[in-house]
Amino acid sequence: MSRHTARESAFKLLYQLEIRPEDSLLQMEDYLQQMPISDKKDRAYFERLIRGVTQNLSEIDEIISKYLRGWTMDRQLVTDLAILRLAVFELLFDTEVPAEIAISEAVIFANEYGTEESRSFINAVLGSVAKTEELRTPAGTKDA
Repeated sequence: MSRHTARESAFKLLYQLEIRPEDSLLQMEDYLQQMPISDKKDRAYFERLIRGVTQNLSEIDEIISKYLRGWTMDRQLVTDLAILRLAVFELLFDTEVPAEIAISEAVIFANEYGTEESRSFINAVLGSVAKTEELRTPAGTKDA
């Protein structure tokens, strides 16, 4: 498994958690039993993404809301919302992922799982987040 696949698995679980918002840690364990991630680094990365998004969900949603331009969170497609949450977590909370990678991966998922409009919508929202918010660089310092 690669980081891309671990990230895609995290997106799928975040989608599932939005549909069925029960205990996220229990659902993560169930998900890992159904789709085991054998590589320890990839499993740790997957778990870090899920925990990071769920633990910072209010702040992530607040940030996303600022860039929706006339839309509300409850009007977003569940797929788009899961993609945005994952990417915003990586942009603002993860010190290992460059912004370009987080945005590129989100656009790939939008292409594969979203609607015709999802790709450009997600790219625009994340581009605005990347330009406006204080991002963490892969080195662990904040961009100036």
